[in-house]
Amino acid sequence: MKKGFSFAAAILAVMICSGISEAVIRDGAIRGKRLSFSAVSYTFKGLSVTIKNPSKYNVNFGGTMVFLDRNYRVIARAELLTAKIKRRSSRRFKGFFSYGTGEEAKTARYLEWEF
Repeated sequence: MKKGFSFAAAILAVMICSGISEAVIRDGAIRGKRLSFSAVSYTFKGLSVTIKNPSKYNVNFGGTMVFLDRNYRVIARAELLTAKIKRRSSRRFKGFFSYGTGEEAKTARYLEWEF
């Protein structure tokens, strides 16, 4: 009885953990802006990213994240809608993939921003 219960608990834990897979990678600065990004997490349909504004001014931010492979070919594009980031704060943005998926974006080696 004890073995059956522990086996069922193990199966349940595996089923719960295998629901939606996400990857959290990449931190860095945004070239041409005084902003930085961190905590990029991918899902199959979209992504979420934290943008930090260290300046003393409010900033409107939005654009396209372009994911490139090691040969600099585009493998995925994610669109972020424009929103305001208050001074000396951060904001979590949700984006959607206009080309490719989150699974393909996970394999990217380079990340470029288009505004």
